[in-house]
Amino acid sequence: MDKIKSLLISLVVIAAVIIGMTTGDFFSSEHEPAGHKRSSGYDEVLDFPADRYPETGAHIRTAIKKGHSEICTIDRDGADERRKESLKDVPAKSGYDRDEWPMAMCEEGGTGASVEYISPSDNRGAGSWVGNQVSDYPDGTKVLFNIK
Repeated sequence: MDKIKSLLISLVVIAAVIIGMTTGDFFSSEHEPAGHKRSSGYDEVLDFPADRYPETGAHIRTAIKKGHSEICTIDRDGADERRKESLKDVPAKSGYDRDEWPMAMCEEGGTGASVEYISPSDNRGAGSWVGNQVSDYPDGTKVLFNIK
């Protein structure tokens, strides 16, 4: 009986090791939902509070689902030019801000960015919040946006 128990335990351990080696993350506590792929080339993760800025959060989620990058490579010097490019075909609308994803401060922004009309308080609050979160990151930092 002890030999059978020992054999079963050994088989379970061997199976766990094989599964861990083939999936690469068997012992990891961070599992993505099935079918969700994450980018691996980032330096920092920013958990964006969509409950606090719901319009901005919804826009970012939608833009990412449509194929826009979930990574923002910070490049503050090019922000003004990218903002001009992303907004040039989207007229200003009274009572609304034009929200861009990827943001103008991101290398990924500019021409082809997703632009939606949202309330000024949501857009400006979100922009200020993000700016404060990344203020210590140098240009070139790749930030993964995780919409919470």
